[in-house]
Amino acid sequence: MKKVILCGHTGSINRGCEAIVRSTTSILKECGVNDIAVTLYNLNTEQKIINDENIEPIVHPKNNFFQRGFRYLKRKLVGSSSKDFEYLYKKAVKKAVKEDAILFNIGGDTYCYGTPNISYALNNLATRNGINNVFWGCSVDGTLLSNLTMIEDVNKYSAILVREKISQSIFEKCITDQNKVYKVCDPAFHLKIEETKLPKGFQKGNTLGINISPLVFKDKNNENDIMYQNIYSLIDYTLNETDMSVCLIPHVYNVKDNLQDIEVLRNIYRKYKDNARVSLIEEELSCTQIKYIISNCRFFIGSRTHATIAAYSTGVPCIAISYSVKSRGIAIDLFGKEEGYAMPYHRIEKEDELLNNFKMILVENEENLRKNYESVLPSYKQSIIDVTKDLLNRL
Repeated sequence: MKKVILCGHTGSINRGCEAIVRSTTSILKECGVNDIAVTLYNLNTEQKIINDENIEPIVHPKNNFFQRGFRYLKRKLVGSSSKDFEYLYKKAVKKAVKEDAILFNIGGDTYCYGTPNISYALNNLATRNGINNVFWGCSVDGTLLSNLTMIEDVNKYSAILVREKISQSIFEKCITDQNKVYKVCDPAFHLKIEETKLPKGFQKGNTLGINISPLVFKDKNNENDIMYQNIYSLIDYTLNETDMSVCLIPHVYNVKDNLQDIEVLRNIYRKYKDNARVSLIEEELSCTQIKYIISNCRFFIGSRTHATIAAYSTGVPCIAISYSVKSRGIAIDLFGKEEGYAMPYHRIEKEDELLNNFKMILVENEENLRKNYESVLPSYKQSIIDVTKDLLNRL
């Protein structure tokens, strides 16, 4: 079986990115591929995942001082282009040519946030060198339909494995060869679980898990922000009207860009730190350890998509606070509709909207949701295995 090189990994500091690498490796091995490599920026921060998964690292080259200065000036004067980023993947593409490998672009939603020059660079290099390049477990939004450069680029992929229904409908409107497009689950539905210590006050099977990202706040430094008020209402209800515990669970650690979940979760925790039923995960756990904690929750509310996937895939009733197309599409796939199951953060206007949804969708419907998981998940998870086997045989 061919070698596969995973490209587009931006770093395990985002546990969602880590989950994609780990679960994709697991899927490939189940499909008979054991020769796997991954491109990365920092070998030191990625050493654990390299060792755990037994995959080959391909470290992106770094620019020297003069190269960085030149690229900076060029960006200021004329902007960036995909050509500027081809140096990142020359090593990986050279290896792919030499070892007859397939490239997997695992940067699942990079086409949703501005111009994806790095993905363009990878696709251009792969095309020029006759290398199969698969867009793996991806999502796109409606901006794709009006961007001719982006449409031209996505049509270069050898295959597109789209992870939810909304993105599938967008690809159907702009991909010339529809035989390239496959609808599958997100690979992280296959992420394994690693047992870890549960925090003090956590009740197995009777805890509400909460993950909140700074991305869903209008002003994360304002305690009167509508998202804080919704979380406070939800926690107050849980502590005063139920016997459940509450656990605040981060899923992205990213101090440099100030987008780490722990910042807003600490702000929330300060209000409840003296309550023995409320806990905060301070330790930087791996995605597999976080999944273990989430799997032991009774209910889960999450804004990071791969945190909600950890809940879905282990049968925990869950509501997504949505800031992107992927969480909305996955909710449709699992529940037949997004209303109630994925709440777009920018539409939340009253301080009790999340609480009311929690009671109506999760608490009152708990048994039916668990039965739905039992019915839907087996074939849903199998979809990516079947497609990957077929794809690898064809390519």
